[in-house]
Amino acid sequence: MTPTVRYSLLLGAALAIGTGVAIAQMGDSPSPHSKTRPSFSAPSYSGRGRLAERFLAEFDINKDGKVTHDEFNRTLAHEFSVATKGAPGMTLEQYASIHLKDLHDEANDQFHRIDWNGDGKISQEEYTAAERDRFEQMDRDGTGVIACSSSRGSRNGGSASGTSRARNGGSSGGRGFSSRGRSTICFSDDLNRDGKVTRAEFDHATQAAFNTFAKGGFLTPDQYYQLQAAQSRAISARVFQRLDRDHDGKLTLAEFAASQERLFSRLDKNNDGVVTEDELTTSRRSKVASRN
Repeated sequence: MTPTVRYSLLLGAALAIGTGVAIAQMGDSPSPHSKTRPSFSAPSYSGRGRLAERFLAEFDINKDGKVTHDEFNRTLAHEFSVATKGAPGMTLEQYASIHLKDLHDEANDQFHRIDWNGDGKISQEEYTAAERDRFEQMDRDGTGVIACSSSRGSRNGGSASGTSRARNGGSSGGRGFSSRGRSTICFSDDLNRDGKVTRAEFDHATQAAFNTFAKGGFLTPDQYYQLQAAQSRAISARVFQRLDRDHDGKLTLAEFAASQERLFSRLDKNNDGVVTEDELTTSRRSKVASRN
């Protein structure tokens, strides 16, 4: 069980239970020779959906169709031990490396989705289009503003459950910590710190990111990866600081697992110490219903 799958799954779970992290998933990639820009849409989960499948695949150690608190804790402890090589504390570098582990392949996949004309490079128009679609998904009332008041972590470094590894994230089956969900956008793009992100602020941040890594007006696959990696490291640093309660520069297992423990509690609807597939799908359905 790879750390990426575990982490991105938690992201999906965070989305399902309303932790304030909105994850945008790239839509289907068009033909490499297509000149029509694809749409980007939020991930959909239904029935035995992606959330349940990932959660069970990652934490259901004995494959009995449910996850006990013990299985959940043992999985987190294993991931912690692998990252720290058995040491009692996790450094920022080790924490960040978890989220960078599979980012190269993920960024490559995302690159080809954004490169909708299939010319092997991402133009400013292509990059901006993908980011603006993300903004529009979060700007649900069409006011040109993303409200941050309900975005947990918009002022303290994003969701620690951080899970959040993703591009878009991804949610995604293993999307890296590169996703620009609501918490990340609120933290980085609310330039005047007024509790909201306007379209102008968002566009300014998007342009700045593109200009930092693009050469000659385009992003190559490597430059796009570098952009994603920089975002991943920045998010890791913010979340690490939030999790490091005693500010000693290292995470204990308890600190590392704290936000995930809260996540388990939210998913365990009847508080019996077991998360079932039904509870996972109910969490997602409840979240969707609350938005309608």
